[in-house]
Amino acid sequence: MNTFDYLTVLVSIVLGLAIANVLNRLAVVVTARERVDFYWPPIAWAIWIFFICIQHWWAEWSVHFTERWTFPTFLMGLLDPVILFMLSALVLPVREENGAIDLGDWYYRNLRWFFGFLFLLPLASIAEEVIRTGTVASPINLAFLLAFSAVSAVAYCLRSRRAQEWITAQAMALTLVYVGLLYLRLPG
Repeated sequence: MNTFDYLTVLVSIVLGLAIANVLNRLAVVVTARERVDFYWPPIAWAIWIFFICIQHWWAEWSVHFTERWTFPTFLMGLLDPVILFMLSALVLPVREENGAIDLGDWYYRNLRWFFGFLFLLPLASIAEEVIRTGTVASPINLAFLLAFSAVSAVAYCLRSRRAQEWITAQAMALTLVYVGLLYLRLPG
Protein backbone atom coordinates (compact mmCIF):
# COMPACT_ATOMS: atom_id res chain seq x y z
CA MET A 1 0.00 0.00 0.00
CA ASN A 2 1.43 3.40 -0.95
CA THR A 3 0.82 6.73 0.78
CA PHE A 4 -2.00 7.71 -1.59
CA ASP A 5 -3.82 4.41 -1.02
CA TYR A 6 -3.49 4.76 2.74
CA LEU A 7 -4.65 8.39 2.94
CA THR A 8 -7.47 7.93 0.45
CA VAL A 9 -9.20 5.41 2.71
CA LEU A 10 -10.37 8.09 5.16
CA VAL A 11 -11.33 10.47 2.34
CA SER A 12 -13.39 7.66 0.80
CA ILE A 13 -15.07 6.85 4.12
CA VAL A 14 -16.16 10.46 4.67
CA LEU A 15 -17.39 10.74 1.06
CA GLY A 16 -19.23 7.44 1.54
CA LEU A 17 -20.89 8.77 4.67
CA ALA A 18 -21.98 11.91 2.80
CA ILE A 19 -23.40 9.79 -0.02
CA ALA A 20 -25.21 7.51 2.44
CA ASN A 21 -26.56 10.53 4.31
CA VAL A 22 -27.96 12.26 1.25
CA LEU A 23 -29.42 9.02 -0.14
CA ASN A 24 -31.05 8.28 3.22
CA ARG A 25 -32.62 11.72 3.30
CA LEU A 26 -33.85 11.40 -0.28
CA ALA A 27 -35.37 8.05 0.68
CA VAL A 28 -37.20 9.72 3.60
CA VAL A 29 -38.73 12.24 1.20
CA VAL A 30 -39.68 9.57 -1.33
CA THR A 31 -41.24 7.21 1.22
CA ALA A 32 -43.20 10.04 2.87
CA ARG A 33 -44.16 11.60 -0.49
CA GLU A 34 -47.87 11.87 0.33
CA ARG A 35 -47.00 13.91 3.43
CA VAL A 36 -44.39 16.12 1.72
CA ASP A 37 -44.99 19.79 1.06
CA PHE A 38 -42.83 19.77 -2.05
CA TYR A 39 -40.24 22.40 -2.93
CA TRP A 40 -37.79 21.40 -5.67
CA PRO A 41 -34.52 23.28 -4.82
CA PRO A 42 -33.55 21.06 -1.86
CA ILE A 43 -34.17 17.96 -3.98
CA ALA A 44 -31.97 19.43 -6.74
CA TRP A 45 -29.25 20.27 -4.20
CA ALA A 46 -29.45 16.76 -2.72
CA ILE A 47 -28.90 15.25 -6.17
CA TRP A 48 -26.09 17.80 -6.71
CA ILE A 49 -24.38 16.72 -3.47
CA PHE A 50 -24.58 13.06 -4.51
CA PHE A 51 -23.12 13.94 -7.92
CA ILE A 52 -20.34 16.13 -6.47
CA CYS A 53 -19.34 13.45 -3.96
CA ILE A 54 -18.84 11.05 -6.87
CA GLN A 55 -17.08 13.71 -8.94
CA HIS A 56 -14.78 14.52 -6.00
CA TRP A 57 -13.89 10.85 -5.56
CA TRP A 58 -13.23 10.64 -9.33
CA ALA A 59 -11.04 13.76 -9.26
CA GLU A 60 -9.06 12.41 -6.29
CA TRP A 61 -7.12 10.28 -8.73
CA SER A 62 -5.00 13.32 -9.65
CA VAL A 63 -3.86 13.46 -6.00
CA HIS A 64 -2.02 10.15 -6.41
CA PHE A 65 0.79 12.09 -8.14
CA THR A 66 1.55 13.92 -4.88
CA GLU A 67 5.11 13.10 -3.89
CA ARG A 68 5.38 14.74 -0.48
CA TRP A 69 2.61 14.40 2.09
CA THR A 70 2.35 16.36 5.32
CA PHE A 71 -0.37 16.29 7.92
CA PRO A 72 -1.64 19.80 6.96
CA THR A 73 -1.77 18.71 3.31
CA PHE A 74 -3.81 15.66 4.27
CA LEU A 75 -6.15 17.73 6.48
CA MET A 76 -6.78 20.11 3.59
CA GLY A 77 -7.55 17.11 1.37
CA LEU A 78 -10.07 15.90 3.93
CA LEU A 79 -11.80 19.29 4.19
CA ASP A 80 -13.87 18.99 0.98
CA PRO A 81 -15.37 15.61 1.99
CA VAL A 82 -16.15 16.99 5.47
CA ILE A 83 -17.91 20.00 3.93
CA LEU A 84 -19.82 17.69 1.58
CA PHE A 85 -20.92 15.64 4.58
CA MET A 86 -22.15 18.79 6.34
CA LEU A 87 -24.05 19.80 3.20
CA SER A 88 -25.63 16.33 3.10
CA ALA A 89 -26.89 16.89 6.65
CA LEU A 90 -28.37 20.30 5.83
CA VAL A 91 -30.01 19.68 2.46
CA LEU A 92 -33.01 17.56 3.51
CA PRO A 93 -34.67 16.55 6.77
CA VAL A 94 -33.72 13.25 8.32
CA ARG A 95 -37.30 12.46 9.37
CA GLU A 96 -40.83 13.75 9.31
CA GLU A 97 -41.79 16.49 11.75
CA ASN A 98 -45.35 16.28 13.11
CA GLY A 99 -46.24 13.71 10.45
CA ALA A 100 -45.19 15.91 7.53
CA ILE A 101 -42.14 17.20 5.68
CA ASP A 102 -42.16 20.82 4.57
CA LEU A 103 -39.22 21.04 2.17
CA GLY A 104 -39.56 24.80 1.74
CA ASP A 105 -39.51 25.42 5.47
CA TRP A 106 -36.51 23.11 5.90
CA TYR A 107 -34.66 24.81 3.04
CA TYR A 108 -35.15 28.33 4.34
CA ARG A 109 -34.43 27.33 7.94
CA ASN A 110 -31.04 25.96 6.84
CA LEU A 111 -30.34 28.33 3.94
CA ARG A 112 -27.56 30.35 5.63
CA TRP A 113 -25.73 27.30 6.95
CA PHE A 114 -26.13 25.44 3.67
CA PHE A 115 -24.85 28.26 1.48
CA GLY A 116 -22.17 29.14 4.02
CA PHE A 117 -20.72 25.65 3.66
CA LEU A 118 -21.33 25.72 -0.09
CA PHE A 119 -19.39 29.00 -0.30
CA LEU A 120 -16.45 27.36 1.51
CA LEU A 121 -16.39 24.19 -0.62
CA PRO A 122 -14.74 25.65 -3.76
CA LEU A 123 -12.40 27.81 -1.65
CA ALA A 124 -11.27 24.74 0.31
CA SER A 125 -10.67 22.93 -2.97
CA ILE A 126 -8.50 25.78 -4.26
CA ALA A 127 -6.58 25.99 -0.97
CA GLU A 128 -5.99 22.23 -0.94
CA GLU A 129 -4.54 22.29 -4.45
CA VAL A 130 -2.26 25.24 -3.69
CA ILE A 131 -1.04 23.68 -0.43
CA ARG A 132 -0.50 20.27 -2.05
CA THR A 133 1.08 21.38 -5.34
CA GLY A 134 2.18 24.98 -4.78
CA THR A 135 0.11 26.17 -7.73
CA VAL A 136 -3.29 26.20 -9.41
CA ALA A 137 -2.98 23.80 -12.33
CA SER A 138 -6.03 24.86 -14.34
CA PRO A 139 -7.24 28.43 -14.84
CA ILE A 140 -10.58 27.01 -16.06
CA ASN A 141 -10.99 25.03 -12.84
CA LEU A 142 -10.08 28.11 -10.79
CA ALA A 143 -12.60 30.27 -12.69
CA PHE A 144 -15.41 27.74 -12.16
CA LEU A 145 -14.63 27.33 -8.47
CA LEU A 146 -14.53 31.09 -7.87
CA ALA A 147 -17.77 31.53 -9.85
CA PHE A 148 -19.42 28.85 -7.75
CA SER A 149 -18.32 30.55 -4.53
CA ALA A 150 -19.74 33.82 -5.85
CA VAL A 151 -23.07 32.15 -6.70
CA SER A 152 -23.15 30.65 -3.20
CA ALA A 153 -22.51 34.06 -1.63
CA VAL A 154 -25.42 35.54 -3.59
CA ALA A 155 -27.68 32.63 -2.61
CA TYR A 156 -26.66 33.12 1.03
CA CYS A 157 -27.98 36.70 0.89
CA LEU A 158 -31.23 36.19 -1.04
CA ARG A 159 -34.34 34.69 0.54
CA SER A 160 -36.73 35.17 -2.37
CA ARG A 161 -38.20 31.89 -3.62
CA ARG A 162 -37.85 33.01 -7.21
CA ALA A 163 -34.19 33.98 -6.68
CA GLN A 164 -33.42 30.68 -4.92
CA GLU A 165 -35.04 28.69 -7.72
CA TRP A 166 -33.14 30.64 -10.38
CA ILE A 167 -29.82 30.25 -8.52
CA THR A 168 -30.44 26.52 -8.06
CA ALA A 169 -31.13 26.04 -11.77
CA GLN A 170 -28.05 28.07 -12.75
CA ALA A 171 -25.83 26.19 -10.28
CA MET A 172 -26.99 22.86 -11.70
CA ALA A 173 -26.19 24.04 -15.24
CA LEU A 174 -22.82 25.46 -14.15
CA THR A 175 -21.93 22.16 -12.50
CA LEU A 176 -22.77 20.13 -15.60
CA VAL A 177 -20.63 22.41 -17.77
CA TYR A 178 -17.81 22.26 -15.20
CA VAL A 179 -17.75 18.48 -14.99
CA GLY A 180 -18.24 18.16 -18.76
CA LEU A 181 -15.25 20.38 -19.50
CA LEU A 182 -12.86 19.16 -16.83
CA TYR A 183 -13.73 15.73 -15.48
CA LEU A 184 -15.23 13.41 -18.10
CA ARG A 185 -11.93 11.57 -18.22
CA LEU A 186 -9.91 10.43 -15.23
CA PRO A 187 -7.63 13.33 -14.21
CA GLY A 188 -3.87 13.17 -14.47
